[in-house]
Amino acid sequence: MATRISEYEEHKRAVAEALRELDRTLDALVQALSHGPDILVEVEGATGSKVAVRRVCDAYLALDHGDTNADPEADDDEDEEGRKPTRGVLGVVGVNAHVLARAQDVNAAKEQLQAQCTRIKHRHLRVPVPDARGRTVVKVLPMARVILREIGRPSLSLLAAYRKIPILTGRPRRIAYTWSHTRAVYRKSRDDLMGLLEDVAPAAEADRLRLRSLPPAETHLAWLREHYTHMRANVWFDGVDKRNRGRAQLVARLPLLYPAGRSRTLPQIEYPDTDPQPQREREGKLEPKRFLETLPVYRYLPTGRHAARR
Repeated sequence: MATRISEYEEHKRAVAEALRELDRTLDALVQALSHGPDILVEVEGATGSKVAVRRVCDAYLALDHGDTNADPEADDDEDEEGRKPTRGVLGVVGVNAHVLARAQDVNAAKEQLQAQCTRIKHRHLRVPVPDARGRTVVKVLPMARVILREIGRPSLSLLAAYRKIPILTGRPRRIAYTWSHTRAVYRKSRDDLMGLLEDVAPAAEADRLRLRSLPPAETHLAWLREHYTHMRANVWFDGVDKRNRGRAQLVARLPLLYPAGRSRTLPQIEYPDTDPQPQREREGKLEPKRFLETLPVYRYLPTGRHAARR
Protein backbone atom coordinates (compact mmCIF):
# COMPACT_ATOMS: atom_id res chain seq x y z
CA MET A 1 0.00 0.00 0.00
CA ALA A 2 1.40 3.40 -0.99
CA THR A 3 1.81 5.94 1.80
CA ARG A 4 1.21 9.65 1.19
CA ILE A 5 3.84 12.03 2.59
CA SER A 6 1.23 13.92 4.62
CA GLU A 7 -0.07 10.63 6.09
CA TYR A 8 3.46 9.51 6.96
CA GLU A 9 4.20 12.84 8.67
CA GLU A 10 0.99 12.48 10.69
CA HIS A 11 2.05 9.04 11.94
CA LYS A 12 5.54 10.35 12.64
CA ARG A 13 4.24 13.23 14.79
CA ALA A 14 1.93 10.90 16.72
CA VAL A 15 4.69 8.39 17.49
CA ALA A 16 7.14 11.14 18.45
CA GLU A 17 4.64 12.76 20.83
CA ALA A 18 3.77 9.43 22.44
CA LEU A 19 7.47 8.64 22.90
CA ARG A 20 8.14 12.04 24.47
CA GLU A 21 5.30 11.46 26.92
CA LEU A 22 6.72 8.03 27.81
CA ASP A 23 10.15 9.54 28.45
CA ARG A 24 8.58 12.26 30.62
CA THR A 25 6.58 9.85 32.75
CA LEU A 26 9.54 7.50 33.16
CA ASP A 27 11.70 10.37 34.36
CA ALA A 28 9.01 11.39 36.88
CA LEU A 29 8.77 7.82 38.18
CA VAL A 30 12.53 7.48 38.57
CA GLN A 31 12.65 10.78 40.47
CA ALA A 32 9.86 9.62 42.78
CA LEU A 33 11.56 6.28 43.43
CA SER A 34 15.00 7.78 43.95
CA HIS A 35 13.92 10.50 46.37
CA GLY A 36 10.68 9.20 47.83
CA PRO A 37 10.47 8.31 51.53
CA ASP A 38 9.24 5.05 53.05
CA ILE A 39 10.19 2.80 50.12
CA LEU A 40 10.51 -0.92 50.84
CA VAL A 41 12.63 -2.73 48.27
CA GLU A 42 14.26 -6.08 47.62
CA VAL A 43 15.93 -7.05 44.36
CA GLU A 44 17.65 -10.32 43.61
CA GLY A 45 21.40 -9.98 44.03
CA ALA A 46 21.32 -6.38 45.28
CA THR A 47 23.03 -5.52 48.58
CA GLY A 48 21.45 -2.52 50.28
CA SER A 49 18.37 -0.50 49.46
CA LYS A 50 20.22 2.18 47.42
CA VAL A 51 21.67 -0.41 45.07
CA ALA A 52 18.28 -2.13 44.82
CA VAL A 53 16.45 1.12 43.97
CA ARG A 54 19.08 1.94 41.34
CA ARG A 55 18.60 -1.46 39.71
CA VAL A 56 14.80 -1.00 39.74
CA CYS A 57 15.13 2.40 38.03
CA ASP A 58 17.57 1.03 35.46
CA ALA A 59 15.16 -1.81 34.67
CA TYR A 60 12.27 0.60 34.07
CA LEU A 61 14.45 2.87 31.89
CA ALA A 62 15.90 0.05 29.74
CA LEU A 63 14.12 0.65 26.44
CA ASP A 64 16.91 0.23 23.90
CA HIS A 65 17.95 -2.83 21.94
CA GLY A 66 21.37 -2.50 23.51
CA ASP A 67 19.69 -3.49 26.78
CA THR A 68 17.89 -6.48 25.23
CA ASN A 69 20.52 -7.80 22.77
CA ALA A 70 18.01 -7.69 19.92
CA ASP A 71 18.22 -6.66 16.29
CA PRO A 72 17.49 -2.90 15.97
CA GLU A 73 15.89 -3.53 12.56
CA ALA A 74 13.62 -6.32 13.81
CA ASP A 75 9.88 -6.00 13.35
CA ASP A 76 8.92 -5.79 17.01
CA ASP A 77 5.74 -7.51 18.05
CA GLU A 78 3.99 -7.26 21.44
CA ASP A 79 3.62 -11.02 21.76
CA GLU A 80 7.29 -11.81 21.10
CA GLU A 81 9.53 -12.10 24.16
CA GLY A 82 12.58 -13.65 22.57
CA ARG A 83 13.76 -17.20 22.19
CA LYS A 84 16.46 -17.27 24.88
CA PRO A 85 15.43 -17.74 28.53
CA THR A 86 15.00 -14.27 29.99
CA ARG A 87 15.29 -13.71 33.71
CA GLY A 88 14.76 -9.96 33.88
CA VAL A 89 15.17 -7.98 37.10
CA LEU A 90 13.42 -9.87 39.89
CA GLY A 91 12.26 -8.05 42.96
CA VAL A 92 9.52 -6.12 44.68
CA VAL A 93 9.05 -2.49 45.73
CA GLY A 94 6.55 -1.28 48.32
CA VAL A 95 5.71 2.38 47.65
CA ASN A 96 3.29 5.14 48.62
CA ALA A 97 0.34 6.43 46.59
CA HIS A 98 2.41 9.15 44.89
CA VAL A 99 4.88 6.66 43.40
CA LEU A 100 2.06 4.33 42.37
CA ALA A 101 0.40 7.21 40.51
CA ARG A 102 3.66 7.93 38.63
CA ALA A 103 3.90 4.25 37.64
CA GLN A 104 0.32 4.31 36.40
CA ASP A 105 1.20 7.38 34.29
CA VAL A 106 4.04 5.38 32.73
CA ASN A 107 1.72 2.49 31.87
CA ALA A 108 -0.80 4.88 30.32
CA ALA A 109 1.98 6.38 28.18
CA LYS A 110 3.06 2.90 27.13
CA GLU A 111 -0.51 2.13 26.05
CA GLN A 112 -0.64 5.31 23.98
CA LEU A 113 2.67 4.55 22.22
CA GLN A 114 1.54 1.00 21.49
CA ALA A 115 -1.77 2.26 20.10
CA GLN A 116 0.02 4.65 17.72
CA CYS A 117 2.45 1.96 16.54
CA THR A 118 -0.32 -0.63 16.16
CA ARG A 119 -2.02 1.65 13.62
CA ILE A 120 1.00 1.16 11.31
CA LYS A 121 1.95 -2.34 12.42
CA HIS A 122 1.63 -3.91 8.95
CA ARG A 123 2.89 -0.91 6.97
CA HIS A 124 6.34 -1.18 5.40
CA LEU A 125 8.57 1.23 3.47
CA ARG A 126 11.53 0.78 1.14
CA VAL A 127 14.46 2.80 2.46
CA PRO A 128 18.19 2.99 1.60
CA VAL A 129 20.42 1.76 4.45
CA PRO A 130 24.16 0.99 4.68
CA ASP A 131 25.13 -2.67 4.78
CA ALA A 132 28.02 -4.27 6.69
CA ARG A 133 30.49 -3.17 3.97
CA GLY A 134 29.31 0.42 3.96
CA ARG A 135 27.42 0.10 0.69
CA THR A 136 23.92 1.51 0.32
CA VAL A 137 21.21 -1.10 -0.17
CA VAL A 138 17.43 -0.81 -0.25
CA LYS A 139 15.59 -2.67 2.50
CA VAL A 140 11.92 -3.09 3.29
CA LEU A 141 11.49 -1.98 6.90
CA PRO A 142 8.42 -1.60 9.12
CA MET A 143 7.15 1.98 9.07
CA ALA A 144 7.52 2.22 12.85
CA ARG A 145 11.24 1.44 12.59
CA VAL A 146 11.69 4.02 9.82
CA ILE A 147 9.98 6.64 12.00
CA LEU A 148 12.16 5.75 15.00
CA ARG A 149 15.24 6.21 12.83
CA GLU A 150 14.10 9.66 11.72
CA ILE A 151 13.26 10.92 15.22
CA GLY A 152 16.64 9.81 16.59
CA ARG A 153 15.57 6.62 18.40
CA PRO A 154 16.77 3.82 16.06
CA SER A 155 17.73 1.52 18.95
CA LEU A 156 14.39 1.70 20.75
CA SER A 157 12.90 -1.74 21.47
CA LEU A 158 9.17 -1.50 21.00
CA LEU A 159 8.75 -4.63 23.10
CA ALA A 160 10.47 -2.93 26.03
CA ALA A 161 8.52 0.28 25.42
CA TYR A 162 5.21 -1.62 25.42
CA ARG A 163 6.04 -3.73 28.48
CA LYS A 164 4.00 -2.40 31.40
CA ILE A 165 5.29 -2.03 34.92
CA PRO A 166 3.54 -4.70 37.00
CA ILE A 167 1.49 -2.96 39.68
CA LEU A 168 -0.18 -5.09 42.33
CA THR A 169 -3.46 -3.83 43.76
CA GLY A 170 -3.02 -5.58 47.10
CA ARG A 171 -0.26 -6.15 49.64
CA PRO A 172 1.60 -9.38 48.78
CA ARG A 173 2.36 -11.90 51.49
CA ARG A 174 4.46 -14.24 49.37
CA ILE A 175 5.97 -14.13 45.87
CA ALA A 176 7.39 -17.22 44.13
CA TYR A 177 9.17 -16.82 40.80
CA THR A 178 9.04 -19.73 38.33
CA TRP A 179 10.16 -20.38 34.76
CA SER A 180 7.35 -20.60 32.22
CA HIS A 181 7.48 -22.24 28.77
CA THR A 182 5.09 -20.65 26.30
CA ARG A 183 3.95 -21.29 22.74
CA ALA A 184 1.62 -18.63 21.41
CA VAL A 185 -0.95 -19.61 18.74
CA TYR A 186 -3.05 -16.97 16.97
CA ARG A 187 -6.13 -17.79 14.90
CA LYS A 188 -5.90 -16.03 11.53
CA SER A 189 -8.51 -15.91 8.78
CA ARG A 190 -7.57 -16.78 5.21
CA ASP A 191 -8.25 -13.19 4.12
CA ASP A 192 -5.88 -11.87 6.79
CA LEU A 193 -3.15 -14.25 5.65
CA MET A 194 -3.67 -13.28 2.02
CA GLY A 195 -3.15 -9.65 3.02
CA LEU A 196 0.06 -10.48 4.87
CA LEU A 197 1.36 -12.47 1.91
CA GLU A 198 0.96 -9.40 -0.31
CA ASP A 199 3.85 -7.77 1.59
CA VAL A 200 6.17 -10.70 0.75
CA ALA A 201 5.66 -10.17 -3.02
CA PRO A 202 6.66 -12.84 -5.61
CA ALA A 203 8.23 -15.24 -3.11
CA ALA A 204 4.77 -15.91 -1.66
CA GLU A 205 2.98 -16.92 -4.86
CA ALA A 206 3.21 -20.64 -3.99
CA ASP A 207 1.73 -19.91 -0.56
CA ARG A 208 -1.14 -17.95 -2.08
CA LEU A 209 -1.94 -20.95 -4.26
CA ARG A 210 -1.88 -23.22 -1.18
CA LEU A 211 -4.37 -20.96 0.60
CA ARG A 212 -6.72 -20.89 -2.39
CA SER A 213 -6.62 -24.70 -2.58
CA LEU A 214 -8.05 -25.15 0.92
CA PRO A 215 -11.65 -26.36 1.21
CA PRO A 216 -14.16 -23.53 1.82
CA ALA A 217 -15.03 -24.84 5.29
CA GLU A 218 -11.45 -24.32 6.46
CA THR A 219 -11.72 -20.60 7.09
CA HIS A 220 -8.93 -20.13 9.68
CA LEU A 221 -5.37 -21.28 10.23
CA ALA A 222 -2.91 -20.97 13.10
CA TRP A 223 -0.10 -18.42 13.24
CA LEU A 224 2.48 -19.96 15.56
CA ARG A 225 5.03 -18.32 17.81
CA GLU A 226 7.42 -21.07 18.83
CA HIS A 227 8.25 -21.89 22.43
CA TYR A 228 10.08 -19.28 24.44
CA THR A 229 11.03 -19.36 28.11
CA HIS A 230 10.44 -16.48 30.49
CA MET A 231 9.81 -15.71 34.13
CA ARG A 232 6.47 -15.56 35.93
CA ALA A 233 5.64 -14.36 39.42
CA ASN A 234 3.09 -16.22 41.53
CA VAL A 235 1.71 -13.79 44.10
CA TRP A 236 -0.25 -14.62 47.26
CA PHE A 237 -1.92 -11.58 48.83
CA ASP A 238 -2.36 -10.70 52.47
CA GLY A 239 -6.13 -11.11 52.22
CA VAL A 240 -7.37 -10.14 48.73
CA ASP A 241 -6.49 -7.44 46.22
CA LYS A 242 -8.87 -4.86 44.73
CA ARG A 243 -10.10 -7.46 42.24
CA ASN A 244 -11.03 -9.77 45.12
CA ARG A 245 -8.25 -12.23 44.30
CA GLY A 246 -6.23 -14.08 46.87
CA ARG A 247 -3.64 -15.08 44.31
CA ALA A 248 -2.38 -13.79 40.95
CA GLN A 249 0.16 -14.78 38.30
CA LEU A 250 1.92 -12.34 35.99
CA VAL A 251 4.93 -11.99 33.72
CA ALA A 252 7.93 -10.84 35.75
CA ARG A 253 10.36 -9.09 33.43
CA LEU A 254 10.30 -5.98 35.63
CA PRO A 255 10.26 -5.46 39.44
CA LEU A 256 6.78 -5.52 40.98
CA LEU A 257 5.27 -2.46 42.64
CA TYR A 258 2.72 -2.69 45.42
CA PRO A 259 1.04 -0.28 47.90
CA ALA A 260 3.05 -0.54 51.11
CA GLY A 261 0.54 1.31 53.28
CA ARG A 262 1.61 1.30 56.94
CA SER A 263 3.33 -2.07 56.73
CA ARG A 264 7.13 -2.10 57.03
CA THR A 265 7.46 -5.80 56.24
CA LEU A 266 8.53 -7.09 52.84
CA PRO A 267 6.79 -10.19 51.46
CA GLN A 268 8.50 -13.56 51.47
CA ILE A 269 10.25 -13.98 48.12
CA GLU A 270 11.32 -17.25 46.52
CA TYR A 271 13.72 -16.81 43.61
CA PRO A 272 13.95 -19.47 40.88
CA ASP A 273 16.72 -21.83 39.86
CA THR A 274 19.46 -20.39 37.67
CA ASP A 275 18.51 -22.47 34.64
CA PRO A 276 14.99 -23.40 33.50
CA GLN A 277 14.01 -27.05 33.56
CA PRO A 278 13.49 -28.80 30.20
CA GLN A 279 9.97 -28.29 28.91
CA ARG A 280 7.54 -31.17 28.60
CA GLU A 281 6.04 -31.48 25.14
CA ARG A 282 2.25 -31.46 25.02
CA GLU A 283 0.01 -32.88 22.36
CA GLY A 284 -1.20 -29.95 20.28
CA LYS A 285 -4.13 -29.19 18.00
CA LEU A 286 -1.98 -28.31 14.98
CA GLU A 287 -0.58 -30.39 12.19
CA PRO A 288 3.14 -31.02 12.78
CA LYS A 289 4.17 -29.85 9.31
CA ARG A 290 4.20 -26.14 8.51
CA PHE A 291 1.59 -25.27 5.86
CA LEU A 292 3.08 -22.05 4.42
CA GLU A 293 6.71 -21.49 3.53
CA THR A 294 6.92 -17.71 3.96
CA LEU A 295 4.85 -17.38 7.15
CA PRO A 296 4.80 -19.53 10.34
CA VAL A 297 1.29 -20.81 9.59
CA TYR A 298 -0.08 -24.30 10.37
CA ARG A 299 -3.39 -26.04 9.72
CA TYR A 300 -5.54 -27.17 12.61
CA LEU A 301 -5.94 -30.91 13.03
CA PRO A 302 -9.30 -32.06 11.60
CA THR A 303 -12.03 -33.04 14.03
CA GLY A 304 -15.38 -34.77 13.61
CA ARG A 305 -17.02 -34.47 10.20
CA HIS A 306 -14.25 -32.19 8.90
CA ALA A 307 -11.69 -35.01 9.24
CA ALA A 308 -13.18 -36.87 6.28
CA ARG A 309 -12.77 -33.84 4.00
CA ARG A 310 -8.98 -33.63 4.32
